[in-house]
Amino acid sequence: RDDGTMTSHAKYSFPLLNLWGYLSVSGTYGSVNRDVCRVDFNEAWIKILDDDTFAQGPFPTIDSVPDSFAKSIIRNIGRLLFIEPFAVFPVSYLDNDLIVFDFELLGTRICARKEP
Repeated sequence: RDDGTMTSHAKYSFPLLNLWGYLSVSGTYGSVNRDVCRVDFNEAWIKILDDDTFAQGPFPTIDSVPDSFAKSIIRNIGRLLFIEPFAVFPVSYLDNDLIVFDFELLGTRICARKEP
């Protein structure tokens, strides 16, 4: 978004445990320099699905998640697990709609695109 905020949704699937859903986060992003980006997540939430079809989408925002004890727990765990030194990512590719960056903590490369 033009205001530097972002929302990200990732599907999760644990068939052996009969669990499917979305893990979502929101926060801000920006550039540290020409080759490095920074992401600061300040909210986290989940949506547990009834089956593995993913026919239902994620909750779009933290405000759309119904109030519950689980919402509070996930929100607080997400805030605790956000570790500021790991918020900086070397960028491999960037244009107006796509970014490819390295998540060095997990030794993985992530590709993300803007939704229309």
